[in-house]
Amino acid sequence: MTVRRLILRGLGLILALLLVFVAGALVMHFGMHRGQHQQILDLQARVDTLRMTEAETNARLAGLQGQLDVELATRRTLEDTLARQQQELGRTRDQLAFYEQLIPPGPAGAVAIRAFDIRRQGDFLHYRVLLTRNAPGQEAFRGRMRFMADALKDGNPVKIELSAATAVAAPPSEIAAPGVGADPFSLVFEQFQRSTGVLRLPPGVAIRSVNLEVLEDGVIRATRDATIVDAAPEGSAPGVTP
Repeated sequence: MTVRRLILRGLGLILALLLVFVAGALVMHFGMHRGQHQQILDLQARVDTLRMTEAETNARLAGLQGQLDVELATRRTLEDTLARQQQELGRTRDQLAFYEQLIPPGPAGAVAIRAFDIRRQGDFLHYRVLLTRNAPGQEAFRGRMRFMADALKDGNPVKIELSAATAVAAPPSEIAAPGVGADPFSLVFEQFQRSTGVLRLPPGVAIRSVNLEVLEDGVIRATRDATIVDAAPEGSAPGVTP
């Protein structure tokens, strides 16, 4: 009885120890799995955060790329505009150089008639005039034109002052600034002025040539003759008498 009791008591102890061992193993196993699961959850949360950061970075990158595209387009537009303005500036400089060559040498304020032609068309004479003045830094020239015709009346040579039928005056560029007045022959310019207009042919006379006079305060400052020619046929371009 004693030996069996001891054996049973030993078996019970062994069984108890085995249960304790199994319980401990189970506790350790589930504890380890809970730790790994938490680590997996933490890693997943970190991955989600990184994905959100990547999406935000991509959005910012797309916005910056859009701004860069706009700035590049603006830059190209500005470069094109600058190129056109430089070309226009070059043309303006060429025109300025050309008209500066037309300015006659001589004392400051000297006026010259650079071109003058006159053409007959019906009962009218159409004229074109280009005037220049050597006047750097001076005030504008103020005067007027007078057209004196060499004519024949009743077989006798006479001089006749021609009157205006209509007249148009226009500056060739921004440098010239002619004034506008009641007198169609009035002149107001600094360096050069182009003028066109129409003269009335008086009846009963035969005009051979016309003398252009540029007056300042009644004093003749420049003069030039032009022979009257018939108007060019329609479609052709009349030239300017040098």
